[in-house]
Amino acid sequence: MADVVSTLAAPHRKRDATAASATAIRPEAPRRALVVGASGLLGENLCRRVAETPGWQLTTLSRRPPAVAGSAHVSLDLKAHDHCLAHASALADITHVFFCARELSKGYGIDVDVNGEMLANLLDALADGAPHLRHVQLMHGLKWYGTHVGPVRIPAREDDPAHADSSFYLRQQEDLIRRCARSGWTWSTIRPHFLCAFATGSPSNLVLMLGTFASLLKEMGDDLWFPGSQDAFDAVTGCADIDLVTSAMLWAASEESCANNAFNIGNGDVFRWRDVWPLIAETFGLRPGPVRITDLPAYMADKGPVWERLAARRGLKPLPLDQLADWHFAQNNVFGLAWDVVPSLVKAHRHGFHEVVDTGEMFARLFARYRSAGILP
Repeated sequence: MADVVSTLAAPHRKRDATAASATAIRPEAPRRALVVGASGLLGENLCRRVAETPGWQLTTLSRRPPAVAGSAHVSLDLKAHDHCLAHASALADITHVFFCARELSKGYGIDVDVNGEMLANLLDALADGAPHLRHVQLMHGLKWYGTHVGPVRIPAREDDPAHADSSFYLRQQEDLIRRCARSGWTWSTIRPHFLCAFATGSPSNLVLMLGTFASLLKEMGDDLWFPGSQDAFDAVTGCADIDLVTSAMLWAASEESCANNAFNIGNGDVFRWRDVWPLIAETFGLRPGPVRITDLPAYMADKGPVWERLAARRGLKPLPLDQLADWHFAQNNVFGLAWDVVPSLVKAHRHGFHEVVDTGEMFARLFARYRSAGILP
């Protein structure tokens, strides 16, 4: 399969010979990235990107160390202010922070206050202990515009005001902007929709959720029916490949022209579930089924033993069903969006980020990877 990530134009400005020579004479000091939430779906993939990128060094921060070799690790309880301050000295060489952490409660609940305090506690520690800090980046999303609540302006643009229910995004961004004004740091925020990646232990994972859902229906002898409404089946939406997103994160944190800006990031194409559904069905040897509005958390409540039998028969890794998919996330944040969700990507393009991904090829590639890893049949 051809490489699904294509670069239409170089994301960085070309340097003339004089500039290149000057850089050779005065090499830039290494950037030391602190990836916060390093053991999550996004965090682990970003850690790999940082570790593989020349000129970057990596420090990770999470409750459990991520599976990335050769990095320094800091274990902090971001909800404990005193604990963060007590360990501020561990952040002394940090130049760039990528804040990917979030606190979720059961049922995919998000506490605005807790997530706001987690960032504030870390920023207090950085103000005390990171004299070389230059840039802090927040990973947010299209909830800034209220896409999880109802129809929004199409396309959603970065200068659109935050929705009244923008999750914790507005609180975090306003706090960070105030801190940057005092400390001389710069900031950025990245706003993708539906992160798509290879990862386990991160149930709010679109691709693995879709593959798990299809595999369960096949095991039960059913067709691949759509669990949302007809409006959701017909709505225009999009998603973001994890490799594209991590590339955009380093770009936005590095380019001077990107400082103090928010950027929508996506694959560059859009789709309707009604058009993708037959492709997913074919991938798993199913027939596409009808629209069938379903309470997914209730429907899946007794399907754990079904998955265990399937996994044992097919020789899959013995992962519990609740580690593969969060059905509240699927119900409310995927199949419950009965309106178009289309962000504008113009701002990122104008600032120099031109990477794109074909979404259909991305789904095929990631499904194949989950199969080869023995996670999906």
